[in-house]
Amino acid sequence: MDRVKAVLCSRNRNKARELEHLLPGWSIDPLEATDWPEETGATYLENAQGKARFGRDVTGGTVHVLGEDSGIEVAALGGRPGIESARYAPEGAPAIEKLLGELEGVGDRDARYVCELVCITPAGEEVRGTGTLTGRIAAESRGSEGFGYDPVFVPDGEERTVAELGDAWKAESSHRARAARALLAAFGALVLLVAAGCGGSDPTSNRVLAAFFTHGPTARVLGERFPHQAGTLKCVLHDGDKELQATCATDVSLVKPTRAVVTLTEAWNHGASAHTWFFFIKRDGTVESVVQEGAAAPKP
Repeated sequence: MDRVKAVLCSRNRNKARELEHLLPGWSIDPLEATDWPEETGATYLENAQGKARFGRDVTGGTVHVLGEDSGIEVAALGGRPGIESARYAPEGAPAIEKLLGELEGVGDRDARYVCELVCITPAGEEVRGTGTLTGRIAAESRGSEGFGYDPVFVPDGEERTVAELGDAWKAESSHRARAARALLAAFGALVLLVAAGCGGSDPTSNRVLAAFFTHGPTARVLGERFPHQAGTLKCVLHDGDKELQATCATDVSLVKPTRAVVTLTEAWNHGASAHTWFFFIKRDGTVESVVQEGAAAPKP
C-alpha cells in the first residue's frame, strides 16, 4: 500500500516526528508557510480544524493535511494552561519552571494531557481523533526524553514521569498516541465508506444506528440525548447541582458486512472535557463490547 503523504500544520517539528511514528504508513512533514493564523478557537477541536483548513489553503488540497492542538490541564489551576499551553511560556524549561512555580505548596497535583487531531483529505473529507492522558504534576523535573511538559507529568498508575518512561512508552500510551489511533480508525472508516460509495449519512449507516439505539437498554438510555444519525446536538449535563452546557455527538464507522463501531461523545466545559463510548456492535445493533475513554461522564 502506498504511504499516505501528509503535512502537519505546525511549526513544531517534534510533533511532526512523533506523529509520523504514531501513524504507520504515513509520511509527515511540517507545513512550510508564513502568516500563520492566530489560534482563536474556544476548544482544541476548533484550533485543530483551523490549522488543518489553513494548511489546505496553503497546499491547494494536493496532500492530506493534519491539524493538531493539545495542551495540559491542571485541576488546581482551573484547567489552565489548557488551550493556552503553547502560549503559557516558551516550551521546555521556562514553561516547566512557571508551572512548578504556580503549584508551589499546592497539594492537588491532578492534571491531564489532551490532544485533538483533524485530517482533511485531498478530496475535502474531514476526520478527527481525540486522546487524553490523566495523571499528576511531579514536584520537580525528571527524565530526558519527550518534550513539552513530559519531565513533570506522571501518568496514572506510574511513578516515573513521561520523560523517564521514554519515547517507546509514549508511542503506545500518550494522549497523542491515543488521538492517532482514533484518527486511524476514523480514517479507515472513511476509506471503507468512500469505497462503498457512501458518506456518514448514507442509508446503511442510518439503519445501523437505528438498530443500535433500539436494541438494548443502555443504548436506549443514551439515545434520549444523542442524535440517532451521525451529527451533534446540544445537551445538558449535571455535576452535582451545577448545570453544564454540553454537546452530544454520534458517529458510526468501520461499517462492514456484519459489524460496525458506534461512537458517542459528550463534551463539556467548552469542549475542554469529554467522555467517549466506543460500541463494537453487530449490524443488527447487538453490542459485542464497549470501550470508554476520557473524563468521568457527568449525569444527564
